[in-house]
Amino acid sequence: MTTALPFPSPAPRVSATLAATDYFRRSPARLRGRADHKEWQHFLVHTEGAHLLVNFNLVDDRWAPDPRRAEVARLIALARTDAWDGGVDRFADGEVEVVPGRIDARFGESWLRFDRGRYLLSIALRDRPLAAELELVPTTTPALSANQPLSPERSLSWLFVPRLVARGTITAGSVTRRVEAAPAYHDHNWGHFLWGDDFSWEWGSALPWDPANAWSVVHVRMTDRGRSAARYQGLFLWRGSEPLRVFRDEEIRVAYDGCFDVGRPLRVPRVMALLASGAASDVPRRMEVVARSDGDELRLRFAPEAVAQVVMPSERDLEAVTVLNEVSGRAALSGRVRGVEVAMEGPGVFEFLRDG
Repeated sequence: MTTALPFPSPAPRVSATLAATDYFRRSPARLRGRADHKEWQHFLVHTEGAHLLVNFNLVDDRWAPDPRRAEVARLIALARTDAWDGGVDRFADGEVEVVPGRIDARFGESWLRFDRGRYLLSIALRDRPLAAELELVPTTTPALSANQPLSPERSLSWLFVPRLVARGTITAGSVTRRVEAAPAYHDHNWGHFLWGDDFSWEWGSALPWDPANAWSVVHVRMTDRGRSAARYQGLFLWRGSEPLRVFRDEEIRVAYDGCFDVGRPLRVPRVMALLASGAASDVPRRMEVVARSDGDELRLRFAPEAVAQVVMPSERDLEAVTVLNEVSGRAALSGRVRGVEVAMEGPGVFEFLRDG
């Protein structure tokens, strides 16, 4: 059972924090600085009929003849209705406007803005019947982390907003769905690294269907390429608008059960599909994250339901690929933290980065 709540107004403190921290960095190579820069603004929106993923990303092309013009803009948009559909659009320089220091971008006819505390998205894929017009209001304080280790030489910075509320429309195929007060998630990542470097990650978020349920959770795990050693782990718990507890590193244990039968997953861009056959075979059938410290315990369970793959050529090996498995499923959160019982069930999306 869910409880209807009015659509929220932006909180001034959260709006000011995001305006000061969630802005586009852009590649220093444009100004003869360091290359191999990657950056993306990522959004998830959950409704009972559709789950939407939108990613505005800027990535340096390491093989570009002029490093000052190496930055490539792509829009990834995926929607899960009965199954995943979507694609990846790439844009020429003249189609792209991104303002450094602001949350403001235009990729062709699609755009992202931050206006008076609201994220505004308008996206439409060129070759697939997927579009969305959305307003997203953050309802939690963001988390910001700089230069976390990906590998001995590489690092990743991130900001995430574990909970937003979305409204607008999502059009998938011939069906346009009205979105009203839907749970949503946002993150922004940036750093200097290459696909194919010695790292892997698992990154997941879960939200309740019931808007009256106060809990939100994010799990981050960075490992070596073989996933034998964790370089960073974090389990972040929010109660209402504020963070309640962060568990880290040795306080966290992750267990996997079986392999999820992915069938024939959507792979994008579609021209990369033949290079990534079998790449999702180690997505777990079930996953459990258990955190314990100082008398607190938190348990996050995730059961996958559907997989879509974003396939990228390795920047270390011309015959290999790197695969981002976007896995949609059911999440359950339980435990006791700071003397408070924690219980939540709802949609989750976990991203498993794997070698293809």
